[in-house]
Amino acid sequence: MFALGMPLCALFLDLTINENGYHPLTLVFLTIAGIACFTAIIFRPGRSVEELLRKRAAVLLSVIIVVPLIFTLTQHLKDPAICLPVLILAALGFLQITDLGAIRIPLLLVMVIGFCAVYALTFVSPQRAKDPKIDVFLFHQAAAEALKNGQNPYATRIPNMYSEGNSAEFQNPHRFGPGAPAYGPGVVDNNGWLTYGYPYPPFSLLMMMPGYLLGGDCRFACLVATGLTAVLMALARPGRWGPFMALLLLVNPKAFDVMDASWTEPLLLFTFSLVMFCACRWRRGLPWALGFLLATKQYTVILLPALFLLVEGPNPFRKVVKMLAKASLVVAAVTLPFIAWNPHEFIRDVVQFQFVQPFRDDSLSYMVWIRNHNGGHWPSVWTPFLMLIPAIVIAIYRCERSPSGFAAAVTIICYTFFAFNKQAFCNYYYFVIGAALWSVAAMWPQSNASDSIREKT
Repeated sequence: MFALGMPLCALFLDLTINENGYHPLTLVFLTIAGIACFTAIIFRPGRSVEELLRKRAAVLLSVIIVVPLIFTLTQHLKDPAICLPVLILAALGFLQITDLGAIRIPLLLVMVIGFCAVYALTFVSPQRAKDPKIDVFLFHQAAAEALKNGQNPYATRIPNMYSEGNSAEFQNPHRFGPGAPAYGPGVVDNNGWLTYGYPYPPFSLLMMMPGYLLGGDCRFACLVATGLTAVLMALARPGRWGPFMALLLLVNPKAFDVMDASWTEPLLLFTFSLVMFCACRWRRGLPWALGFLLATKQYTVILLPALFLLVEGPNPFRKVVKMLAKASLVVAAVTLPFIAWNPHEFIRDVVQFQFVQPFRDDSLSYMVWIRNHNGGHWPSVWTPFLMLIPAIVIAIYRCERSPSGFAAAVTIICYTFFAFNKQAFCNYYYFVIGAALWSVAAMWPQSNASDSIREKT
């Protein structure tokens, strides 16, 4: 049940983020995804149901993969340079469900390298190069250029690309929702420039730098991170199901949009994948990988309660504290130099900026539905934090102490936090999708009766 419920959660999140903004139908998909996630974690079916699911697992997972693949191809019908290669790569991915033996890993590498090559070409095409039409891209490019020149990226400013003087595309209600402001109060000055600098932790910028320095475009880093995530997911456990989950990640219909906009979630999913791979294959590296994860994005602090699922044996609290102590050294090493550079600017950009952001009525969030049925009044800003409490309790008590259980806990915690947040878009759920797929990829092929998929290795 678990190994089918979590991919189903990923599938309906795919359908949720396929729409550009809030819509009642997307809320239905979001709800079904949540039900699939909670059911997979809480519900334990009988042996007869397990046996039936085990026999039909390959067929059911194949159907799950076909749906996002169709959406991906539909989005790129007018671009055969993407459509045909994606079909070929998907065919290579479907072969992973068979007994490939020694050629499994070479085929996997061909699939991932081909995926990266196809999308890399679109970044340098005249139609898309340097023009993703989103401020996140400008943040990364400006910060990378500043750091390259020895300047503080947190003191770097960019123009407000969503001002009334810009293209009507930026004022489209379908993009921001009718009357939804792009920024909060005090973010834009009288000259049309943002008063805040780079809004992400420095490790995200450091990971973006190779793409900017080598290719002039930070999005290359997101692309490489996605490819490495797929490889880590496929190799974390022996057998065919890891590569199959990697294929589900690569054919995500919004994968290209997330990378094209240079959102940081591909980087976050990569550092999360480092944690998962170390938990499965190299336990000594786990604390250091965890440090990279915590240094990537601000909201990773909500994952701390789930760390108890990563430790083995007695005295879990002591082991978590020891692991966090080592992880903190990594966070300090990559973050403190930027804090010391200019503490005021750093705190404004990385911390304060997150709190001044407005409620967005185009968010893929229950907050919009509540506002629409509450006389136009937004719920409390603390709502997502309150909703985290039951999600964390369920995660700790129902997820097993294993890498797979940890990934499932991350899925349910992040899903809950985003589904009740003032801003929640496709990039946030892209990370949840990756965590859900990891919960299956990290299972042992020969596992206990609670696992729905077994195979000979």
